[in-house]
Amino acid sequence: MDEKVIIKKIQQGSREALGMLWKSHSTNVLNLAFRMLKNRDEAEDVLMDIFVSVPGKIQKFRGESTLNTWLYRLTVNECLMRLRSKKRHAELEEEHIDLVTDSALGSKHEEQKDYDPELLEFGLSKLSAETRSMLWLKDAEDLGIKDLSEIYNMPEGTIKARLSRARTVVKNFLQENLNYA
Repeated sequence: MDEKVIIKKIQQGSREALGMLWKSHSTNVLNLAFRMLKNRDEAEDVLMDIFVSVPGKIQKFRGESTLNTWLYRLTVNECLMRLRSKKRHAELEEEHIDLVTDSALGSKHEEQKDYDPELLEFGLSKLSAETRSMLWLKDAEDLGIKDLSEIYNMPEGTIKARLSRARTVVKNFLQENLNYA
């Protein structure tokens, strides 16, 4: 079913359309929440909270972004609220750490795959949860700058600058601790 049709049907109260939305997007929402929160139970709570709130929040959906981008934004906001309230920081899921590492260290890193994943994760923990999630969505989920701009409600230049700074922080940390050159 077309995305616009699904949105319209959910706005009209269709549970079937909400089920279709769940089927097509729940895994992405859960994965992003888990990467930000590093806790499966909390990620599942976020997933449920997002989809319980969709029928009410979709009434204000203007269609200026894709449904996927809108759901990512809801997820990022919910996770950041939870992180702020608990005053703890999340780390990226180790399964895709190579994508972020390659992004931070560049092509020279490909010749040198003997980095310490724990040290890399510690370097990533120096970033805010918001910046880590931004880096994840850009490098692992392959979202564009425009999508990130919509998700984080920031100008594209700000997104580019934050990504660049984040990569520099991680790269410098690894260079200091592992003599990457």
